[in-house]
Amino acid sequence: MNPFRFCLLLSLFAAPALGQAAQWSRLSGGAGKTFYLDRSSITKVDTLRKVWTMQSFGKEQTTPDGKGYRSLKELHLYSCDERTTTLLSQVYYPDAMGKGEPVGNFKYERFAAEDIVPDSAYDSALAVVCKQP
Repeated sequence: MNPFRFCLLLSLFAAPALGQAAQWSRLSGGAGKTFYLDRSSITKVDTLRKVWTMQSFGKEQTTPDGKGYRSLKELHLYSCDERTTTLLSQVYYPDAMGKGEPVGNFKYERFAAEDIVPDSAYDSALAVVCKQP
């Protein structure tokens, strides 16, 4: 990995969690995947909440550029009032629960907010992050 990319990854992922290890809480599971939320990463941004989630898959999946992965870590911005989520970043890992050197990293700057589907994993995440003061 080149030094620039390493510094970028470090700034995106290490800085928010300095002093705290991830606290992955299982939110849902089934159909070959389990959905988790990192309670230690919940951050209030004005009226919104930013949080990391993880999807861990039973079988290998394929990234948009054709690489194999078993887990996907995503940074979302949730609006409790509007019941929406905005995808900010995705990191693909070769092993379950974010283990191994990332095989893909995508950062989104202008992704539109999406309505949260009732009874979905993102609905479960919304309920958790909106309970935070």
